[in-house]
Amino acid sequence: MDHAQRSRLHSISMVRSVSFTLEDLTVPAPPPSAADWNADGVVIAKSFMPEKVMRRYEKYWLKHNKDRPGGWHDPVPYMRHKEVLNFFSYRPLAELLESLIGEPAGVHLNLTGWRSTERDWHQDSYLNPEHVGDFYAAAWIALDDISPDSGPFQYVPGSHRWRQVTREKILSALEPHERDHIWTKHSERILTPLFEAEIAQRGNNVVTHTPSRGDVLIWHGRLMHRGSLPRVPGMERRSAIAHYSGINHRPDMPAARRTKKGGWYFPVEIDLKTFYG
Repeated sequence: MDHAQRSRLHSISMVRSVSFTLEDLTVPAPPPSAADWNADGVVIAKSFMPEKVMRRYEKYWLKHNKDRPGGWHDPVPYMRHKEVLNFFSYRPLAELLESLIGEPAGVHLNLTGWRSTERDWHQDSYLNPEHVGDFYAAAWIALDDISPDSGPFQYVPGSHRWRQVTREKILSALEPHERDHIWTKHSERILTPLFEAEIAQRGNNVVTHTPSRGDVLIWHGRLMHRGSLPRVPGMERRSAIAHYSGINHRPDMPAARRTKKGGWYFPVEIDLKTFYG
């Protein structure tokens, strides 16, 4: 082993030995305001999505993902599939999002798997540059009656008033080789134990969301949430998830465009080889 290799291993060892506190990686939540939406940080719209809209999306999903329960591997299938874009830009959903964040919201990320994401506790606000602020929301659309055994979406009501992890702080805490296109996954090794301790200290007030087909949950960008582990491994959790930002608050993305359905999207281009080889 040469000197450069030994130095790198020592550097990695030192980074892994660093102990962070939640305060090291966070900033205070902004002052209470209408941007909080409500006390819980979620809005649940029962029986919101029409059967016709859901069936059209499901038929198209099955055509392309019959043997791929995780759905499309990349985060922007709406850029190549009109049926996906139409689903996530459904006009009443676009109107509801606009009423919450205060301006039209454009979709820029899809999670299309029919299994739990198993993504551990996190806040979405740290995914974004600081200028996005609270002009951000995500929607969880139930395409079935969700079983508690399938790894349901979970959240902590009121946690959008907790301290916020920032993108800058968590990236600086990661090792250089972890700052890639899946850096959010790498961040779990640091953040998960800190979040679990904070949730426990505050009373373990975790809500397990088991909606009915057609229900839509919209969560705040600062809300603590996760895709829980399924009690029955591999069990179907038929749902669709999309993330949205205010169309006037993403100078880091191409200008948003309006769809024929009335919603908005950001024409994000990615290298598909990163996700499909």
